[in-house]
Amino acid sequence: MARERVVCLVSGGIDSPVALALAARRFDVLPLHFCLYPYTCEDSFLVAMRVLEDVRKKVDFEKVIVYPWSKVLKKIMGGQQRSYACLLCRRGMFRAAELVCQREGASGIVTGESLGQKASQTLTNLWATTAGLKFPVLRPLLGMDKVEVEQLSRRLGIWHEVHAGCCYATPRYPRTRASPVAVDSLLKRLNLEEAIREQLDGALEVRTFREDFESYLEKLV
Repeated sequence: MARERVVCLVSGGIDSPVALALAARRFDVLPLHFCLYPYTCEDSFLVAMRVLEDVRKKVDFEKVIVYPWSKVLKKIMGGQQRSYACLLCRRGMFRAAELVCQREGASGIVTGESLGQKASQTLTNLWATTAGLKFPVLRPLLGMDKVEVEQLSRRLGIWHEVHAGCCYATPRYPRTRASPVAVDSLLKRLNLEEAIREQLDGALEVRTFREDFESYLEKLV
């Protein structure tokens, strides 16, 4: 019997690779990485690819989808409500993940979110960024703290000393409590849906991890 497929949002940090590995116990996993370059350093993207390449030694998956995200981020940063930037970005990523689910025949979305670890991961903001989605969101790390996740990463054999994670678009004072109505209203005002759909056409499929990443990043600038 074929296993259901899920799209796993993987940043290359500590949490999301662990969530990917746990999801792979029950599902056919499809990692989805959002490339923030040039709103992040070039090394951050390359580290994320190395992390995923090593994870594939433990977790079987066919390919990684790299979703170009800089044009979406540019629209978000051009808006007036900078405190909402992370929430709009996260909401947009879930919308993009839905498009990938539809294209790839997946049944759900997996994230490495852990309650309260970031401003976008308060209980209120988890609701604000996912309300109304057409696909279920699975959060295997939701009740874990950072120490527990790190220990699990080591036990799974996917721990890395160096992780991806910098983002130049993060606001100084991110909003910790937002409503879905407010987030959706800003998303529509900035016309993010159109930008998200357009960028799917430029997604890169990584199968060998020998793809020309440097040339891909140059095209994004």
